[in-house]
Amino acid sequence: MNAQHPQLDETTHKKVFERKIIVDAALDFKSSLEHPKAIILGGQPGSGKGSLARAARAELEKDAVTIDPDALREFHPQVETLRCRLPVKLIHP
Repeated sequence: MNAQHPQLDETTHKKVFERKIIVDAALDFKSSLEHPKAIILGGQPGSGKGSLARAARAELEKDAVTIDPDALREFHPQVETLRCRLPVKLIHP
């Protein structure tokens, strides 16, 4: 990372991960931790990834954890500043 893409220091990164991201994932309520399954979706914007993810969560009876880079950006302590300064870089790194 550089000045245009500020990287969190290790302590802040760990705090955000443990206090926000893991808590938000509600892992304590997932029964699939012992035998996890992975569904990896990729594609162009508008290609239906969101619909497929919702269908997968429904099929797994919501016993799923979604890892979405777009959603993870929201946890960055400087996300609003970055949006103002580098709006395109947040979408297309």
